[in-house]
Amino acid sequence: MEDFEDDLDLTIYADEVELCHEVTSQAIDAIQLGLLANGTFHLALTGGTLGLTLTEKMLEQWNTQPDQFVGLHLWWSDERFVESTSTERNALSIRNHLTNKNIVVHESLGSDQVPTLEEAVSNYAKATDGVVMDLIILGVGPDGHVASLFPKQWDENETRSIIAVIDSPKPPLQRISFSMAFINSADEVWIVVAGASKGAAVAAIVEEDRAIPASHVHGVNLTRLIADTEAFLAE
Repeated sequence: MEDFEDDLDLTIYADEVELCHEVTSQAIDAIQLGLLANGTFHLALTGGTLGLTLTEKMLEQWNTQPDQFVGLHLWWSDERFVESTSTERNALSIRNHLTNKNIVVHESLGSDQVPTLEEAVSNYAKATDGVVMDLIILGVGPDGHVASLFPKQWDENETRSIIAVIDSPKPPLQRISFSMAFINSADEVWIVVAGASKGAAVAAIVEEDRAIPASHVHGVNLTRLIADTEAFLAE
C-alpha cells in the first residue's frame, strides 16, 4: 500500500480484494466514530460492480452488530428510475438483505410508485433538505462520470441538491442523481476505483483534468481517491 500527501488523498492497494477489505473496514470505523461523536451519521452509497460489492460487505457488519449502528442513515448518490423491485436498482440489495432495524434507509421512489421522474426527484430533494452527508462513497466510470453526472451532459453550475437525468448514455435513460454541489457539500468524499478499464479516469483525476466530472469532486474536509494497482498503473 502507498499513500500520497496532497489536497487529494491518494491511496493505492494491491488489488480489488485488498481494496474492498480496507475500504469496508475504514468506512465502518468512520461510521462508528461519527455515531459516537454525534449520534447520527449520513452515508451515501453508490452503484456499479465495485460499489455494490462494498455495500454487501458492509451489510454483513450492519446485520451482525445492530446495536453499534443506531443513528446510521443510508442514501444513494444516484438511482435508476425504474420499478422499485427492478434488479437495476442500486438500493435493491439493502432492501432485500438489511435486517438491522436501527438503520434508517432513504431510498428514492421508483417508476411504479410515482408517475414521473420529476416527482421522484422532488421527493428525494425534500428528504435531503438540510441534510449534510458525513461520507459519500463514489465509483467512477471509464468515462470519468460519478453518480449519474456524465461528461458533456452535467451542469457544473447546478445549485440544486438532486437532479433528474433524462438521457443517460448508459441504460436506463432516466435516473436520479446528487448534483456536484451536493456531493461537494459532504464532509468526506471517497472515490473508489478498481480495474485497468478505469486507468484513464484515474489519470485524469490525478492530473486534475477538468473535462471529466470526477475531477470536480471535492469534499469539505477530505477528498480521497482509493484505487487498486491495475487502475492506477494502467496506460
